[in-house]
Amino acid sequence: MKPKAAVFLICCGCLSLALAQSNAKSDSTQRLIKLSVAATNEKGDPVANLTGADIQLREDGKPRGVVFFRFAGSPRGIAPAAPGEFVNRPARQPILILLDRWNERMMAMANAWQNISTALAHMESVEGVYIYLLTARGDLLPVHSLPEPDADLRLPNAPPPAQLVASLNDAIRTTQGFRDVDAMDPAIRANTTFQTLDMLSSRMAAIAGRKDLIWVSHGFPFTYRLLSGQLGDFSVPIRDLSNTAAQSQVVIYTVQQSVEGAADDPINEGRQTLQRFSSLTGGRLTASGTSEAAVASAVADARGSYRLAYYSPLRESGGKEHKIRLDSVRKGVRLLTRECHFGAEPDPDPDRMADDAFSRQNHCPFDASEILLRVTASRRPERANLHLDIRVDPADILVERHGESFQANLTIGFSFYRNGVFGRAQPSVHKDLNFTQEQWNGVQKDGIVIPQDVTAGDELQQVRVMVFDRRLLALGSVTVPAK
Repeated sequence: MKPKAAVFLICCGCLSLALAQSNAKSDSTQRLIKLSVAATNEKGDPVANLTGADIQLREDGKPRGVVFFRFAGSPRGIAPAAPGEFVNRPARQPILILLDRWNERMMAMANAWQNISTALAHMESVEGVYIYLLTARGDLLPVHSLPEPDADLRLPNAPPPAQLVASLNDAIRTTQGFRDVDAMDPAIRANTTFQTLDMLSSRMAAIAGRKDLIWVSHGFPFTYRLLSGQLGDFSVPIRDLSNTAAQSQVVIYTVQQSVEGAADDPINEGRQTLQRFSSLTGGRLTASGTSEAAVASAVADARGSYRLAYYSPLRESGGKEHKIRLDSVRKGVRLLTRECHFGAEPDPDPDRMADDAFSRQNHCPFDASEILLRVTASRRPERANLHLDIRVDPADILVERHGESFQANLTIGFSFYRNGVFGRAQPSVHKDLNFTQEQWNGVQKDGIVIPQDVTAGDELQQVRVMVFDRRLLALGSVTVPAK
């Protein structure tokens, strides 16, 4: 077997399952639902060897066929790159920890602070770990911040765990104080929290793939009383924010703090709110004093994560919850994903989604690895042109059978850098792929090869090749030298 071909034989079984079940279903009456799924065993350890045949999915109690199922955790088996070949090896999936003092009661953050410090100290590396404080004044203070939107490719190395613990300790000490009086107003308290979570989720969405946000908080009440005496609730903004986060593969884990530190909030003031955020994004709610366990759980879930897609009927009535239930036929395997989706929203415009994904990726220091790419580059006799052979793993994209043909829809983008800083982008190229049975047999062995010439210019040093699946809204990118 050729070295190049080895990687593309991984998971062909689940690809064949997808093709068999997706036949002629991608029409205007169907909507493709995409899920991030975590698989663990009874001990909470990640399970990394599931196939589509191991999954049973129901929506509103009715069986649905899984059309795409792919391991997305780590370590993901990838064959070594051949000479002159560049591969987008997956980076560690990001974990962001938000310590919330804005919603704190009676300055009871010490327990969570100690838990998080212990979790960080036990890590061999804190690469991909980011920490923020939501202060008692309602300000967001970065301890170790996400890459800025205009970050270049030369991202600084992650600090040692001890240094990150020291930075957290300093930040906690400098933000000691009483909560702002505005936090007594439930609407202001909730809206400040929504703005914070929305901003962090949006920043995390710029990184392709699964991201975990661990929110350590007392939470805020799910219901409140208006001046008129009527009761209101925050169900709609919680639903909308969670839905947007889930679509960007941001999974929210919540740790409900309490005054006692080790016990739950005795009146459960914020439990419903925290539970709702977690259940709508595929995360977990844990009790006070379990911040260290929440970090460990998020790490295990990320290592055992999968991407899954299925078709759901497009409904006319909007806003209704459609319950999702995932089970495994394998004994002892537990699956975790968001508990529902909301009907009537049509699939987003793929051209706009591709443009947005490329725009974010242009300034992201991490290559995207949802789609495995192998790229070789060579200069044409005319120095301005760079020839690229882009090899796409067919198991990472949605390939559907229509009659006797096998079809997929991709968009290819290119961006150019000098000294790690983004310079310009070349117009993207839309690829409608259509294979006969014979061609498809070859593609499964050797991958999908897309040749492309780009105008690089002598002044540019790197080119980033980006491939976007227009159905799955998945992204792969790899950065290669342009010289």
